[in-house]
Amino acid sequence: MDISIIIIGLIFILIISIPLYLVLNSSKIDQKQIDSLFAQYSQNNRYRFQLVASHQRKALAMDAQNRGLLFMDFNLKEPYVAFQDLAQVESCAVATANPLGKSNLLKKVEWIFFSKCGTTPDNGVIFHDADKEYIVPVYAYEELKLAEEWQGVINKHL
Repeated sequence: MDISIIIIGLIFILIISIPLYLVLNSSKIDQKQIDSLFAQYSQNNRYRFQLVASHQRKALAMDAQNRGLLFMDFNLKEPYVAFQDLAQVESCAVATANPLGKSNLLKKVEWIFFSKCGTTPDNGVIFHDADKEYIVPVYAYEELKLAEEWQGVINKHL
């Protein structure tokens, strides 16, 4: 009887520890990717990014002193990274796109940055695009709410 209880206990430990190990390992890999992207986009240590927020494998990092923004999306097969120099930006807005005739579906959510000296050709950061293949399923309306929350953070630092 004692051996059966020990075997059942070991099985429960395995059932709990294997998923926990996998989750911790994936977050460790994400953190390594974030650190390497911070180093890559620091522009010879001009920017010192600090993670402001992260949600659903998306991360937003800022350097409030030197006014730099780094957006990272790890939900795609190849991570999407966008850098924006906030010293050249006057304001930020969230823009959405819907398929023709379907106002209840969101196809695209992006941040539009308005420059101090007019509109620049590369003034948007794509937050969600339904045409891209995501590894983890993402939902457009949750992404829209998240983009609007982070828009407030960005506008606060402008």
